[in-house]
Amino acid sequence: MKKILLILVMLTSYACSFDRVSLEYGYKDSTDIYGLSLVKDFDYKLFDIADLSLEVTTEYVDGKLDDLAIISTQPLAKIDITDNFYFEAGLGVAYFSKEHLDHKQFGMNFQFKESVGFGYKFNDSFDATLKYNHYSNANLDDDNSGLDFIGLKVAYRF
Repeated sequence: MKKILLILVMLTSYACSFDRVSLEYGYKDSTDIYGLSLVKDFDYKLFDIADLSLEVTTEYVDGKLDDLAIISTQPLAKIDITDNFYFEAGLGVAYFSKEHLDHKQFGMNFQFKESVGFGYKFNDSFDATLKYNHYSNANLDDDNSGLDFIGLKVAYRF
């Protein structure tokens, strides 16, 4: 846990090099997930339709009997549907502070992260995204309960 906190402090000290900060809350099966993300936008379009960015996230998962911390990073691709609505998707890696949560067994600390979401841009500074996140070890271990949740992310652009 001390290593995770140290990494979080290091990441927040470099916050000025990021373009956005976001807060996230998710819920599933009496489990609350709280997240803080820093996002760096790249001046690059994938296939001339998707804006690319890199998201670094730390999350606290509060289960019924247990809790854990997660640090993850993933590239995100965002496609504008209209001037205000967008779709985003990402695939990355994560590190869990424990190999279990309540009765779920993750098998290892290393996990993969997949996320998809639909968002709304209120103005140039604020947007909100309804996201689905999935964590699993891709069957690299026999124990692979995975962790899924739906959440709401609110972001502020510097």
